[in-house]
Amino acid sequence: MELKGSYNLASGIFVNSESQLPADGQAVFGLNWTLGQGLFFDERRAGLEMARAGLEMGEAERLAARNDLMFEATKSYWTWNYAENAVDIVSDALIQSQIRHEALRQSFFQGERAAGDSLETFIQGQTRQVDLQFAQLDAGNAALALAVVLWSEDGRQIGTTQLSDSPSLMAIPWENTPDPGTAGLLREAMASHPELRMYRVKLRQLMVERKLKNEKRKPVLDLSYNLLGNGWTFFPTATAEGPAVLANDVKWGLQFSYPILNRKARGDWQVTQIKLAQTDLELQQKQQSIAAKVQQYGNEWQNLRAQAALFRDMAINYRRLLDAELERFAIGESSVFLVNTREQRWLDAQLKYLKLLSEWQKAGAGLQWASGTLGE
Repeated sequence: MELKGSYNLASGIFVNSESQLPADGQAVFGLNWTLGQGLFFDERRAGLEMARAGLEMGEAERLAARNDLMFEATKSYWTWNYAENAVDIVSDALIQSQIRHEALRQSFFQGERAAGDSLETFIQGQTRQVDLQFAQLDAGNAALALAVVLWSEDGRQIGTTQLSDSPSLMAIPWENTPDPGTAGLLREAMASHPELRMYRVKLRQLMVERKLKNEKRKPVLDLSYNLLGNGWTFFPTATAEGPAVLANDVKWGLQFSYPILNRKARGDWQVTQIKLAQTDLELQQKQQSIAAKVQQYGNEWQNLRAQAALFRDMAINYRRLLDAELERFAIGESSVFLVNTREQRWLDAQLKYLKLLSEWQKAGAGLQWASGTLGE
């Protein structure tokens, strides 16, 4: 129901008789009832529901953006952590090679070792220096990538010089980490993943649009009632019995319209139906995609933890072989080549173990990201 009011004034010697009004003009106050199209739903109510859904859409988009940002930041952090730890490992290996070279160099001067042994340890040291340079380059680039997502509480970007020392990955008690519960995360993802919420809100908006388009298919039927005044005086012909609110000094109106074929309204409704079906299919596809990602990251998390445990044992065993080779070398039963080979394998196993721990941490973050809970 709508309230209407107006004031009309017409004057002149050539005014049509049906348009003649009182000398003081005519105030009109009336009501308009919508009995057909727009009775249960109209543009204003549709706009209100659209706005409410838009608020939920904005919140879902914010959570989705936060989830993605946290995933990128977490990956950057563990990449930097691995690079910093790799620098420490290679630096220690360089120091050991330099100590061994100096010992063999002194043995060569005393005539106990051949010149080839000293040269081989020198080349090994050069190799370690190159490895350290590459490791430092990777660490520097990783620090720059991490600094992009590091901000202080007052909104200032934190430089790479303010990054603290990275904690040792190998010191983290990763073996006691409980299973993240892939099945539970999958259920949570299906219920409240931000991207799925966006599709569901879009479906709600399309349903509102379809409801409005369906309302447009109905005929227009409006009933109006207007009080006519003499100037600003209503019921100028009122009698002793009172004003005749249903007969005198009033104007009734009835408007009815309906297109014969109504192609436009029916076409708009069918287009909305197609949009609904398409969005529903996109929602199902996104659900399958999210479920697959959760399962993939869950499998990767389990596999990487098993591989990390394997390479931890391999690194320990390679160290035992190196210690045994060093003992044999000390009593003259081994060679520098074998010692360097044992040490290189031990170094490679350490770096591989460290890399697996880093990827395992990323897989855990990826599992939360795929389920849409990392931003929380």
